[in-house]
Amino acid sequence: MQSMLQIIFPLSAFHFSPANLFTFLIVPFPSSIIMGNHYSASNDRKNVKRKKIHPPVDKSVNLINEQNHNSKYILPDFNEINRLQMQHYLFRHVFDGNYSAPGVDEILKTGGKILDVGCGPGTWILELASEYSRAEFYGVDIIPMYPSEIKPRNTTFIRANILDGLPFENCTFDYVHIGFLGTSFTEKEWKTIVMPEIIRVTKPNCWIELYEADGLALNCGPCYSQIINCIQEELAKKDIDAKVATKFKDWLLLESNLENIHEEIRKQPVGQFGGRLASLMEENNDCFFQTIETSLIVNLGINSKEFEEMLQTIHDEYNKYETYINFHRIYARKFI
Repeated sequence: MQSMLQIIFPLSAFHFSPANLFTFLIVPFPSSIIMGNHYSASNDRKNVKRKKIHPPVDKSVNLINEQNHNSKYILPDFNEINRLQMQHYLFRHVFDGNYSAPGVDEILKTGGKILDVGCGPGTWILELASEYSRAEFYGVDIIPMYPSEIKPRNTTFIRANILDGLPFENCTFDYVHIGFLGTSFTEKEWKTIVMPEIIRVTKPNCWIELYEADGLALNCGPCYSQIINCIQEELAKKDIDAKVATKFKDWLLLESNLENIHEEIRKQPVGQFGGRLASLMEENNDCFFQTIETSLIVNLGINSKEFEEMLQTIHDEYNKYETYINFHRIYARKFI
């Protein structure tokens, strides 16, 4: 799973047993966390010290390092699986569902073939596969974070890199889903490899759907702007555009075999001013900044204490400036 906004964590670092791993991955995110009265975020963040996770080093490190060797990705090896889960459920709640393309309900109910590119631990697939037993779900990712044994019978996970071509025949899938990979690829890779590949494996008259968070937040305060600019500069060194999500629709419009291209954009506030979901988004940002803390400290020329103070200031800026991030979903139908 390769994205500025998507976080990777080796599942083996949590030492799950096969049984509780499957339960952990498919259990729905409690709605009370987002909509209810039991959200854990404090009303006074200045009194809350961020918790850092330092997972034990094991053989999974070599796997992640193997993936990162000579790669463009800025994410370090150890990240939080909780953030990856959080991201999935944030998008699901913001868009009121796991997909937006028309006709997908019927595809799922009648037993269609579904592909999730960049599936990570398989959260999206496992959730839908448990509900739609007649459909066949396939997940592809460069890192095998997904369950290999304890999983629904209608799921298949494959380790593959889309830049090497998807391991499927032409016109295989009724619905192709790809998300949180915006900053995994250069614009050239998106336009010449990734987009053509997901279109190639989609059946005629069937749907593809992309979803992504805009890499740059809006209405940022000075400290948050500093961090965003730093991230943007690091991505630019790797020929990656932080605002790639804003280009997806235009790229799809250039494809001669696509029609009914539609984009949905949802404005997602960040911070307590915006309610429960916005507070969860604030927690999501905290996890991400914690993940890339070392890189940010070096590039910003500050020390750890100054970084902590900077993050506390950012929490105040969210509410003062009413910061928000645009979430994008774009879908299109292949007609030949």
